[in-house]
Amino acid sequence: MDFQTFRLKAKDYPVFKYIDLLKWFPNDNEQTIKQNLKSWVKKESLERIIKGIYKLKETEIKEEFLLASYLNQNSYISLESALSFYGMIPEYSYSITSVTTKKTKKFTTNYGVFSYRKIKSDLFFGFKLITGDHYLYQIATPEKALFDFIYLNQREINTSDYFKEMRLFLSKDISWKKLARLLSYLKKKVIISYLKSYVNSQ
Repeated sequence: MDFQTFRLKAKDYPVFKYIDLLKWFPNDNEQTIKQNLKSWVKKESLERIIKGIYKLKETEIKEEFLLASYLNQNSYISLESALSFYGMIPEYSYSITSVTTKKTKKFTTNYGVFSYRKIKSDLFFGFKLITGDHYLYQIATPEKALFDFIYLNQREINTSDYFKEMRLFLSKDISWKKLARLLSYLKKKVIISYLKSYVNSQ
């Protein structure tokens, strides 16, 4: 496998993994593929994002959420990033935030910081799949993004002012029925009254 043969295959993918190369070129020796990757990275024809994940130097990553999915496939975009995406908070998160059933982790790359917070496996739901040409990622629904944020920050939420300080905005499109069902999972039930009090004051 020479670089041009590899490039023709990889150019249609924003990012790809080492294991993708093994599938694309099953007749090539694994050690040779590893050596080629190291050589192409050194020549700056290829960029190593983190261990095992690469992109062609010429390829532009236009969707940060896509990269978040590649860095941890057992995750979905949620928390501050999803809340900002839906216009529920005014600030854009400095990092791309996701939830995962794996351990809490953070990756710092040339394309930003990607944070993953662990959530219980039985709460790993409430997201939708976004697909495009040779890519996909998962993002929480508005209701689930808010629930995930509240659930993972329960200890810090002690008054309705918490929601005022984060300048939370809930549009008419939010399903209170769905949100109420999600909030029933909270251990700290008083937060529900804090949220209702905040919304009623708006």
